[in-house]
Amino acid sequence: MKWLSSRYVLPLAVITLVISVCLQCAWIRQLYLAQKKSVATALESIVSDASRRITYQSIAKGHEKSIRFQQFFLSPEWLSLRQAFDELKVDNLRSQFHYGITNDSSVVEMKMSFLNDPKKKIGHKAKAVIDGKSQRDVSLGDQRDLKVMDSLVNHQLDRLGWHIDRNYALYDYSDGRLVKGKVVSKSPSAFLSGKYTYNLKFQNRYQLVIPTITWLIIYQMRYYLISSFLMLVLTAAAFYLLIRLMKNQQLYAQARMSFTSNMTHELQTPISTIAVALESISKYHLIDEPEKLENYLNISRHELQRLQAMIEKVLKQEQMDLGKTTLQLSLFDIQTILKQVILSMDIQVREKNTRLILIPADEPYFIKGDAMHMANVCYNLIDNALKYSPAESKIEISCSIANHELTISFKDNGPGIKEIHQLQVFERFFRIFNQDNIHNVKGSGLGLHYVKQVVELHGGRVALHSKVGKGSNFMVILPLYEEN
Repeated sequence: MKWLSSRYVLPLAVITLVISVCLQCAWIRQLYLAQKKSVATALESIVSDASRRITYQSIAKGHEKSIRFQQFFLSPEWLSLRQAFDELKVDNLRSQFHYGITNDSSVVEMKMSFLNDPKKKIGHKAKAVIDGKSQRDVSLGDQRDLKVMDSLVNHQLDRLGWHIDRNYALYDYSDGRLVKGKVVSKSPSAFLSGKYTYNLKFQNRYQLVIPTITWLIIYQMRYYLISSFLMLVLTAAAFYLLIRLMKNQQLYAQARMSFTSNMTHELQTPISTIAVALESISKYHLIDEPEKLENYLNISRHELQRLQAMIEKVLKQEQMDLGKTTLQLSLFDIQTILKQVILSMDIQVREKNTRLILIPADEPYFIKGDAMHMANVCYNLIDNALKYSPAESKIEISCSIANHELTISFKDNGPGIKEIHQLQVFERFFRIFNQDNIHNVKGSGLGLHYVKQVVELHGGRVALHSKVGKGSNFMVILPLYEEN
């Protein structure tokens, strides 16, 4: 679709990611609130269950296995009645609770009274009457029950793996004042349980205090948070790869169009030259002038060779990309190949008035590879240096050995290559252009890509050292052949 051009892809990706982040935040917030409610319910249940158990133990001590005791004191109705009795708030209310256990029967008596005249005051709001026990015994028993109550709560929290900061507060049963502990301010992250009695002595009420449950909730949500984060990362990565792929495809398409246009002009030049030469031979009857005829024939022959070389370069590149290239391996001296290539390029070197210098080594450097392809590699690198170097420049070719590797260096004093382009020059169809986006040097953009592919097929690599204004140094690094 033409309307969906590449310039809309990035804004669309950003909008999609922003919407995804907002939706994830909204979902996580709802999940956080639900998880907070679940955690608060679980904590409340732990305290309530501990209160139920310790109260039952205090009432039915010695009769814990009694079915009748369990049916009554562990029933929901009894728990509701107890909670309603504890929460009843009326001024000048006096509550009395009496229970006793004998061999024959158990007695539970709850009594409440309040004055009709609100101006009068009742001394005590609640009182528990326990047969045969002094107030001191009741207080000691209350302390023991409190320790058991707190131990039960901590045991349940540890069993769930909820290792959080916690403490408790005690409130006087009669007037509700704080007797022990410190209560944090009721912040959204804090948890304060209900106030529960832990026996029937009616002295104090227990409250679990947790300064913050935020980290506990986050820990409970850890898998959801990780999956949400991974989904956002994968979505962002997918968009990034998509945009990068589209950009590369666009650059590749532009390079291919440039290559097609450039190759068209490159092919037109020898064809036009040959056509003019043949037309001149016919038009001016050069058959009667052998010297001019020979000159025009040489021109046509040279242009045909150039045309054939360009076609072979494209065909070889296509075979290389399709993986159909088969190397004809043999053992040869690389310096011999270099001398042959330099000799074959004598005309181009003279036309540019360039000094092409081969620094010979004292001994031959043997490699195992395809002599024809390695000759093409050397030809492409020298031809590339000639094209981009100014007239009367110097190109030095040398060989060296280090770490069982042979390095062939092609060094020129041309304009150099910017660092941003030094990796791109080996890409297919890539060609360096000037500030006006114009290619000043003719070429196909296939030469250096071909060089890189051939060298890698030989188990080597290509390196480039270049600085703008100080020339370039292309180095072909190959494994040196050594006899075992």
